[in-house]
Amino acid sequence: MKSVSEQLPSAFNVAAYFLNSNIERGNSQKVACFYQDDTYTYDQLNRFVQRTARSLLTLDLERENRIAILLPDTPELVFAFWGAIWMGAVPVPINTACSIDEIQYILQDSRAKILLTTQEWQKKLTPIPSQFLQHILLKDGDNPFLSRLTQQPDEPFPCAETSRDEPAFWLYTSGSTGKPKGVVHLHQSMVVCAERYAKATLGLQPDDITYSVAKVPFAYGLGNTLYMPMAVGAATVLSDASNAFDIISDIQRYQPTVFFGIPSIYANLLAVQDIAPLDVSSLRLCISAAEQLPESIWQKWRETYNREICEGIGTTEFLHIFLANRLGECKPGTSGRPVPGYDVRVVDENGLPCPPGEIGDLLVSGESLMLGYWNRLRETRQALYGNTMRTGDKYLCDADGYFKFMGRKDDLFKVNGQWVSPLEIEDILHQHPQVLEVAVVPESNEGEQLTRVVAYVSLKPGQEPSPELETSICKFAKQQLPHFKAPKTVRFVEQLPRTATGKIHRKLIGKNQVLAVGTH
Repeated sequence: MKSVSEQLPSAFNVAAYFLNSNIERGNSQKVACFYQDDTYTYDQLNRFVQRTARSLLTLDLERENRIAILLPDTPELVFAFWGAIWMGAVPVPINTACSIDEIQYILQDSRAKILLTTQEWQKKLTPIPSQFLQHILLKDGDNPFLSRLTQQPDEPFPCAETSRDEPAFWLYTSGSTGKPKGVVHLHQSMVVCAERYAKATLGLQPDDITYSVAKVPFAYGLGNTLYMPMAVGAATVLSDASNAFDIISDIQRYQPTVFFGIPSIYANLLAVQDIAPLDVSSLRLCISAAEQLPESIWQKWRETYNREICEGIGTTEFLHIFLANRLGECKPGTSGRPVPGYDVRVVDENGLPCPPGEIGDLLVSGESLMLGYWNRLRETRQALYGNTMRTGDKYLCDADGYFKFMGRKDDLFKVNGQWVSPLEIEDILHQHPQVLEVAVVPESNEGEQLTRVVAYVSLKPGQEPSPELETSICKFAKQQLPHFKAPKTVRFVEQLPRTATGKIHRKLIGKNQVLAVGTH
């Protein structure tokens, strides 16, 4: 059987593929996306994308040039992303949660010729140090980008004759282990993920409405919001909501059928259920990715809303999810089983398969694997061989074929000579009734030989740190964990540091303002 990419023609433009297929299927007047009080049909989307392509061409953007897009999830972002690909350029969406230093680095590293952003971001970034940047387009102001598009002639604009094997877009990693890395993806990549995950695994349908907490510049959000619903002719919601109350309001308003969440949001939605209950009546699928979902949150969600959370895991390098739990077959606390078309293995330090239950390194092979990291040959060589990637994750595979995340390679540490996974401890502490979020790290005082387990904890709304609560949390852990794994120190924080993609930023833990400190 041919692979997904082999079934595509060699001359292939992925923007035209998704847009034209919906027109050909008779979806012209079907809603493609909701944004505030506006809706855009597939016909309108198609027209705006072609207008964008023509507009970018008038600004001397050429094939293979990069265009940076620094916007929240708005129609302008969608038009610019697909419009750039349509005319053969390479869009580089930038997460608005990135720091100014990270954004300036990405603009320089990508050598973007055009930046599409807002007046507010333009002021923050002034002066923008890029010798390549020729034009700055603004979403707002005197001559907003959308107005420019409406002035373009409404005539067909032929797409660039690109190849399925050439770069279509870049995504930058979160930079939690150094400067962000530019991940180069091909025209075929989105089709592979849509076929393997959206269709074969999730079973997305034309009448679905997707809602994603993760934003478009995040690989998870790009699939959830842009190409996966388009692959089946479904609709999506464009929203910049990030807190539990706004998300609850959005779900009430748009009535999505598929909710793509992340662990911290599920925890926050549960934490406010007494004052702002979530209406899940429209939801047929709840998905989680980005980082490990604590089993206790999965169970609480099921008890509260009678919905399973289909957890999965993917990477920017593979574009979307390659391990997933299926509806009705979920195993809480695991990343699920391999998505069709992906070979996933846990191996030891010699590259040999680990027996069930043994922790090892995760290796993944699949068609959606990146071309490589931009200008990072050494890192590319270290991560890839053939179509296989060493992900840097520690996993185990159980006897039933479910994969369980044990932490990043650098997250595991030894206590009393025994390996400890912080996730195991965090999952127990999440079960404490007053804990909202927790991150466990090893610490030792200067000159100390012994490593101690430290838990950084943020509390549920209405809870206050106290010595009694510290004692309660430590006692709770000791009752359910081996003595050497139980935290000896609890530090309360307002919130845990996170990367631009919403993951806990373990390297920054300890730099927060500590509310209370206790040692037990």
